[in-house]
Amino acid sequence: MDRKIANNIVLGTFVALGFVGFLFILFNVGGGSGVFASDYELVARFPNVKGLHYGSEVSLSGLRVGVVESIDVKMDGSKELLVRFSVLKSVQDRIRQDSVAKIATQGVLGDKYIELSIGSPDLPMLRNGDEIQTEAENDLFSRGGDLVEGIERQFREGGDVERLLKSLTRLSNNLNAITVELKNQRGGNSLAKSLAHLESILRKIDKGNGTVGALVNDPTLYEDTKSLIGGAQRSNILKYFINQFVDDGEKAAKEKEQEKKKVGE
Repeated sequence: MDRKIANNIVLGTFVALGFVGFLFILFNVGGGSGVFASDYELVARFPNVKGLHYGSEVSLSGLRVGVVESIDVKMDGSKELLVRFSVLKSVQDRIRQDSVAKIATQGVLGDKYIELSIGSPDLPMLRNGDEIQTEAENDLFSRGGDLVEGIERQFREGGDVERLLKSLTRLSNNLNAITVELKNQRGGNSLAKSLAHLESILRKIDKGNGTVGALVNDPTLYEDTKSLIGGAQRSNILKYFINQFVDDGEKAAKEKEQEKKKVGE
């Protein structure tokens, strides 16, 4: 009988120690400041806590140093909320009078936490119960939220947004019509004719037909241009171009008459 009682006592002792160890790990990992770590309390005032809650993390330049202890509504008629949070004493010398507390966002889920900035070493440290100055949140999620609110307000008010949506709808309908037309190849023949005509023009230019063809294929054009710019033979070059234009016009007229005769035959 005594042996059975002794075994139960030993078993109960191990269970109790295991439970205490579990609580110790849970407290340190789950958001507490640690059983043996001493801390002190600071106070901050925010007009909007933006999802901050009891147990939220307190960070100093990215290092976790405390947790939010309470969030209270002030009873003096002020619109600000009073946030109390604990901070490890081991970092107290880094938090000075010019340190700033702001509510920031971390992670994909947008969890809120308090971010503290490191203060100037020549200023006094903040003591237990002191109030730290605050700064409005200025991160991507906050700006995105403001943008969404602005869009929602514009939709509620109507006006220009409604006209813009109508214009976008008309544009979408026009694009759909063009797509259907191209799909049915109603504009395909016209496009093919235009490309064939362009190819014919380029072929004539390459052969030297017409004024443009003569200008492109004339090997003396570069030297003549230099002379024209230099001014030494400016009048002679101008006469040359005038005569060239006249000759090209006459040649083009003759070629056209010959083509008509061939068609008539």
